[in-house]
Amino acid sequence: MVVEHCSSCGALLNGEYCSGCGQRRLDGRLTLTSFFSDVLKRVFRLDKAFLVTFWRMLREPGRLVPDYLAGRRAGYLDPFQYFFSCVFVQVVVAAFTHWLAPAVNRQSAVGWLGGLGGIVAIKLLSVFWMGTLWRLLYRPLRYNLAEVYVFAMYAFGTTGLLWACLPIADLAVPYPLGANPLTVLWVSLGIEALYMIYAIWQFSALPLWRCSVRVLAVLIVSYTLLIGVVGLEPVMHLLLPALPGAP
Repeated sequence: MVVEHCSSCGALLNGEYCSGCGQRRLDGRLTLTSFFSDVLKRVFRLDKAFLVTFWRMLREPGRLVPDYLAGRRAGYLDPFQYFFSCVFVQVVVAAFTHWLAPAVNRQSAVGWLGGLGGIVAIKLLSVFWMGTLWRLLYRPLRYNLAEVYVFAMYAFGTTGLLWACLPIADLAVPYPLGANPLTVLWVSLGIEALYMIYAIWQFSALPLWRCSVRVLAVLIVSYTLLIGVVGLEPVMHLLLPALPGAP
């Protein structure tokens, strides 16, 4: 019988992870297959836990986030893994749409990709930007700033997945849904506002009307300040890419 020891601390191994330091069992040399497999498992978790997290954020965001904050974290993803997995799905959807739209003569589907595009760092900064703004404007008593960030990562990740459904729907139906740039803008912002109202209503247990007013105020102030800092054109390009024939 071969006795295996942890490569880091030398403790006896019993299972996939070391009970002493938490180091994962290493089997032989690192290969290209194992490298990309590890990236997909650690960063882009597209498995049952990802689907469970997405479904719970749609059905009961007011329970998932408190469960995470209370330490009940089995069976679903932590906020960072979930957020980056959501961004990865959006990138895949954007690439698929760019490839398929010309083939089926549905260029309008590309119009929905503004919310899916951009740099991952910018998407992550928007989470902290709006989370901080919410905290400054309303200073919730039940949750501190770190807990607000956790909620924001879960909620904005879910919003990104909902946005990712729009180009797919445009490709699937006979009508070019994204042909009008203003339609793209208002539908995208509408989905963001409606989902955030619903999620915060469940998460905060505030009256629905108060959640609606606060979400709209945060979005308006956030985008207004962002336009004041970087200008209107970069923000519009982030939300609404230029379409053929669009002004």
